[in-house]
Amino acid sequence: MTPALADHSPATLRAVRSRLAATGRAQLHDLLAVPYAEHLRVEAETPDFNVVTRRTTGHVDLSAAWLHSLEPHQRQALGQAVQAAATDDFQYLFDNHPIYDMVEAGTAEPVWADLVAFLNGEAFLGLMREATGEPRIALADAQLTRFRKGHFLTDHDDTADGKNRLYAYVLGLTPGWRIDWGGLLAFHDAEGNVGEAFTPRFNTLNLLKVPAPHSVTQVALSAGADRVSVTGWLRAV
Repeated sequence: MTPALADHSPATLRAVRSRLAATGRAQLHDLLAVPYAEHLRVEAETPDFNVVTRRTTGHVDLSAAWLHSLEPHQRQALGQAVQAAATDDFQYLFDNHPIYDMVEAGTAEPVWADLVAFLNGEAFLGLMREATGEPRIALADAQLTRFRKGHFLTDHDDTADGKNRLYAYVLGLTPGWRIDWGGLLAFHDAEGNVGEAFTPRFNTLNLLKVPAPHSVTQVALSAGADRVSVTGWLRAV
């Protein structure tokens, strides 16, 4: 299916730009044409995901095949170690399908190669420059993420030396998400409170200026779905 944006009025884009200027975060609802958004939702059910987390040496990708090879007590011990590490340190646990890196390596499936090309085309990047008021936006990297029950991402601000990140983005692909399922994109204020939180919404693009302290709250054990998104950063070159 050919990637396509929905129509966005100048008034809508002005409102997004104004909110970003005031708070550093905003939402653009109904980003994609509905048939294409639904196409991505369906395709996002089938990729092979890695589980990503941190160890003392830094980021680690754990293949699904390796995890399935573990004995139940080994998987339980790994999960407990990840949760314990989150008590005092930066930590995360979620599933990842690195579509941008796979495109770079020539291994991406056509649906994701088409999406990455679309995200780096003038239609999308031009829209992002207009919505943010940031003329330096020239590149969008991307990954497909899936937060299942118990998954989380603790406090961080997306700073990465040499990456030229201007804005982070999260495009929701899960319809019907409930606030009490967790998985909220939570923004932290100077007093250590949650100043605001965005609930995952289907075909809504969340934008946040880098750096900005934020987290993804743990997905509840009662959640009725996985929190699936296309995420990445709008970058200068």
